[in-house]
Amino acid sequence: MNTDHIAVAGNRKQNGASPFVRSAFTAQSGQTLPFVAVALTCLLGMCGLVFDLGHAYVIRARLQNSANAAALAAAGYVYTSDSSSVNTTSMADEYSAGTGDENVYDGGTVSTQVSTKCLNMLMPPGSTCTTGSVPNAVVVTNSATVNTVFMGMFGVKTLKVGATATASMQGTPQPWNVVVIVDASGSMANTDSNCSGVSQFQCALNGVQTLLSTDNPCPPGVSSCSPSNASIRMALFSFPNIMTAPTNYLPIANACSTMSYSGIALPYNVNTLPPVGASSYTPVSYREWNGSYTWSASYEITYGASDADANGFVSDYYAPSSTSTGGLNASSSIVKAVGYGGNGSGSKVGCLPIAPANIALNGITGTATSTSKVNTAAVGEGITDYAPVFYAAQAALTAEANLHPGSKNAIVILGDGAMNTQWFYFPQGSIWQWPSTNTVAPSTLAPGSQGYDTLNTTPNLNALTASYLSSPTQEATGTISGVYPDFLDECQQSIVASQYAQSQGTTVYSVAYGAGSGNQSGCGSGGAHADDYNDVTLVAQGNNVAFTLSSLTPCVTMENIASSLDTFYSDYSQSGSGSNCYDNAHKVTALQDIFSAIATKFVAPRLLPNNAT
Repeated sequence: MNTDHIAVAGNRKQNGASPFVRSAFTAQSGQTLPFVAVALTCLLGMCGLVFDLGHAYVIRARLQNSANAAALAAAGYVYTSDSSSVNTTSMADEYSAGTGDENVYDGGTVSTQVSTKCLNMLMPPGSTCTTGSVPNAVVVTNSATVNTVFMGMFGVKTLKVGATATASMQGTPQPWNVVVIVDASGSMANTDSNCSGVSQFQCALNGVQTLLSTDNPCPPGVSSCSPSNASIRMALFSFPNIMTAPTNYLPIANACSTMSYSGIALPYNVNTLPPVGASSYTPVSYREWNGSYTWSASYEITYGASDADANGFVSDYYAPSSTSTGGLNASSSIVKAVGYGGNGSGSKVGCLPIAPANIALNGITGTATSTSKVNTAAVGEGITDYAPVFYAAQAALTAEANLHPGSKNAIVILGDGAMNTQWFYFPQGSIWQWPSTNTVAPSTLAPGSQGYDTLNTTPNLNALTASYLSSPTQEATGTISGVYPDFLDECQQSIVASQYAQSQGTTVYSVAYGAGSGNQSGCGSGGAHADDYNDVTLVAQGNNVAFTLSSLTPCVTMENIASSLDTFYSDYSQSGSGSNCYDNAHKVTALQDIFSAIATKFVAPRLLPNNAT
């Protein structure tokens, strides 16, 4: 029995051990441990990958934001000279993500690359970028190295992260009232071989066309606009002023198809003298012959146009889909005046006239007497004077800004900086050929008209030509004023007039076109023709470039007419000018590129696709 019991007991132990052994060798649960270990490793790797990649993505987003900001900030300097202290690179660096920058990324070292390029999409309709084209867009790339956390276990210690942004200044229009002043004096008839062989006048008008075709004046969402709802409003002025009466040559743009001119000096006449500080502009009217004859003239070419507002500003000139007109609306009065097509023989030459070269007002010749005022030596025959048109332009801008609260004002003036208007082209020097040759017929202001009819310095009838003067003081009886309105010191008067406009909040862009750098060419003392060319009394201060009478030149005049050297541009390559009036602040030298650069000042920057072409 005991044996059996033991045996049974032994059998029971064997029977009990057998399932355990079998389960140890046959159960599946014990083999998941290696897989769990592998799975956990993969899971941690994936989590690490997500973490590290997510962190890199966050860093990239930050770099992209800073690249966007840097590109937008730098876009306004795409035309600025690389040698300037503030240019595309310096502005991009300032707003980039590098150490000390406005959008600094403090997680590591960031490198910023800045480049500029020309994009066809930003060119005026019908134009494309070519080799050597001036860049019109800026590209900013931020790059950084990001340290990993979990991916380092797999040998990936760092990740390279980068972000690129492309921007231009051809974006949303800002509220601006802009006056463009064009030199229409006879000297502009000379051919400029550096401007496709057209005249200097046509080259200037081509530049204005570029300005008009670059900026959309309408606010976002508006396809066509008028001055009442536009963001940008433009008015066209010229010097000398153009007749409005008795022969009505205004609104000139509305009469383009039938316009015809007659007479040696028409449609231009004696320079009018608008008042300083006027709150609006209208053509100035004068009377002659004891009030029996009245004439008026305007510096504003768009004055009275059917599409212009009460102050002569228009906003219907932009038509980007019209490639045949270079992106301009052929029905706009300002386009009719300057033309379209981009060249002198293009689709349409503008109807804005140019004064005859070597103009001699009413053929003034003969001998000076107590009743006649003549230019016996035909010295200079100049009609260039900037001060009156500045006061006219500022008056119109003042009125326009009052119509549109919150808007800003700008003047863009183009010229060579040489002032040479002789005294008999002003109202008190008016000359008639009837009832006898060279009869004195001084003009006086017509009732209700504002301005000047008497010069501050009185001409001496017996010393009418500068070539006969032993000193400039013989040009007048009494002290020379040199203060507007005067026929002496015209370069400085123009500087003072511009500085007045600036004091009213107007930004002045000065475009020197073949401006002379020698004192014999239009302002400085020491030449023979005191009344034609040389300033004789120091009456102004150069805020941008200091000068004395001996160092005052047309180039220095144009530099000081600008609000600052940042708003001064120069086309010194005009053929035949011999100009070395250099603009060191910008990389543009051709008129059309200069006007493209100025156009960017009236719009906000915008981001572009990085693959834009």
